[in-house]
Amino acid sequence: MSCKSLPPVPTFRITLFYGPEVVDVVPKVVQCVFNVKKRSWKGGVQIVVALLESQIIHLGESLCFEEWVHTGLAGVPERERPHYIQRAYDLLGQQICAMKLQLAIESGMPQENACVGTERFVEELDEVVLKNANKVKNHIVTELDVQAWEHGTIG
Repeated sequence: MSCKSLPPVPTFRITLFYGPEVVDVVPKVVQCVFNVKKRSWKGGVQIVVALLESQIIHLGESLCFEEWVHTGLAGVPERERPHYIQRAYDLLGQQICAMKLQLAIESGMPQENACVGTERFVEELDEVVLKNANKVKNHIVTELDVQAWEHGTIG
């Protein structure tokens, strides 16, 4: 009788509370709020993750995101595309915020409500997002749940 081992239980349970949402206009700041609960903590905390819109744009350009989205959605009826494109950009912002949150957790996060500001983890985030480009894109395709997504456009 073979016994399959269970996957390890994650140390943190992270749930997107809301976002991305624009909170400042000059410079344009986008934020997501996450509920974070570590197994050893009695309760969870809310962590605000803030990004400059310019960083999201830079990372999107590095991922060739605009071209990728438009190519992938070529099979979607034209009248429905704007909705999917906006949702794809929201999901990109959420993914970038989630990766920045992970960087904050790895650096040692206390059990308190906090904000991971725009100036934190800038270079590290660029590296992590580019390294995980396929993971980001796969997540977006899954969340959009578009049957007409062009095959072979994930990379």
